[in-house]
Amino acid sequence: MRTLTPHLKKLRAVRAVAEHGSTARAAASLFLSQPAVARAVRDVESLLDMTLFDRSARGMDLTELGQVLDARLKRAFAQLRAVDRGVTQLAAGHRLAHHRSESQLETHAGYRHLSTLMALDAAGSESRCAEALGISQPAVTQAIAQLEHLAGVRLFHRSARGMRLTEPGDALLRHARLLWFELDSASADLASRVGRLQGRVVIGTLPFSTGLFVPRAVERLLASHPAVNVTIVDGTYETLLHRLRHAELDMVIGALRQPPPADDLHQEPLFDDELAVVVRQGHPLQGRPLRGLADLVDASWILPMPNTPAQSAFERAFVSDGLAPPTSGLQVNSPALTQALLMESDRVVLMSPRQISREVKAGLLALLPITVRMTTRAIGLTTRTDYLPSPGVAFLLDALRDTAADLG
Repeated sequence: MRTLTPHLKKLRAVRAVAEHGSTARAAASLFLSQPAVARAVRDVESLLDMTLFDRSARGMDLTELGQVLDARLKRAFAQLRAVDRGVTQLAAGHRLAHHRSESQLETHAGYRHLSTLMALDAAGSESRCAEALGISQPAVTQAIAQLEHLAGVRLFHRSARGMRLTEPGDALLRHARLLWFELDSASADLASRVGRLQGRVVIGTLPFSTGLFVPRAVERLLASHPAVNVTIVDGTYETLLHRLRHAELDMVIGALRQPPPADDLHQEPLFDDELAVVVRQGHPLQGRPLRGLADLVDASWILPMPNTPAQSAFERAFVSDGLAPPTSGLQVNSPALTQALLMESDRVVLMSPRQISREVKAGLLALLPITVRMTTRAIGLTTRTDYLPSPGVAFLLDALRDTAADLG
C-alpha cells in the first residue's frame, strides 16, 4: 500500500466529493474546476488500485473502501482545522505585519509546505534542511514563507545559531504530524480490508516497568502478522510523552502517573506491580537474619530517578516502616545498567521481580526475604485521548491486554 501523504491536495478533492456527493459541487467548494476534481479522484483510486465511489446519474456515493478512507480523511483534515483555531489563539506576538486575522492552513497547506516544516525543525537551519530534502535552499525559504503567509504568523525564530519553532510553529508541527499519522493509518486500514495487515507500530517503553510482557505481546503480533513493522524505543517519561503527543509514538507503556498527566492523554491500567529488594547472587546480605528495611538503611543503594513512580514507591516503602528513605546513592535510569551494577558490586535496589525473573532463575540475581510494603504501581498504556489505532496497533493492544491478564 503506497503512502498517501504526498497526495494531500488530491485527498482534499476526495474528501470534498465525499461530503458534497458530486465532483461539480466539490469543485465549487474548493474553487477548482470540475475536471480537476474528477481527475484528482481518479488519480487516488489509481494509486490505491481501489474504487472509492459508485458513480450514477444522481451523483457519487462512497463505496465500502471509500468509507474507510474517508473516515481517516475527516480525522486528518480536522488536524489542520484545529491548527487554524490554535494558531489564531497563539498569534499574539507572532503575527505577521499587515496580515489577515484568520489562518488558511486547512484549505491551502500542502505536502511540500508541511514536509519542509518537519525537515526544517529536525535540521535546525535552511541549508541543512535543503541538503536533507535534496532541494535548493531558496526552495526551503519559499516553502516556509508560503506556510507562514497561510498561517498569518511567524513559525520560526531566526538567529545566527539557526532556526527554532515559535509557539504557533510548534502547534502546527504537532498537528501536521498527527495528520501524517492519520494518512498512514488510512493506508493500513485499507490494506486490512483487503486481507493484508501491515503498517507500522511504534511503542515507547519506560524503564523498570515493562518486564517481559511487552516482548511477549509483540511476539504474538508478529507471529500472526509478520508484515507489521514494530519499533520499540525507550526514554524518560517527559520525552516519550512529547513524542506521543507529536504522533511519533502509538503508545507509551510503563508505570502510570496519578493523577493523569493531561486531558489530551488517556491512561489504561493493565496490572499492578510491586517491588522487592534485589541483590546479586552471593551478596553478603544473603543468609543473614534481616528484620526489614531498617537493616538496609545504610546499604549501598541504587536509587530511582526523581519524580517517578519508582521514587514514590521507594519512599513509601521506608516511610511505612517508620524510616527516613536513603537519599544518597547512585541514581540509574537503565535496567540493563542497574543489573550490571548489581552483579559487579554489593549494591541493593528495589525492582520489580517480573523485571529480573530470568536473571533470578539463572542464578545471577536474588530477592532478599524482606517484606516491602506500599510499593504497588499501576502498569499500563498511555495513548492520545482522540487516538484511533490502526489494525496492527489494535491487534497489539489486545495482545498486551491478554498478556497482562496472563501475568495477573
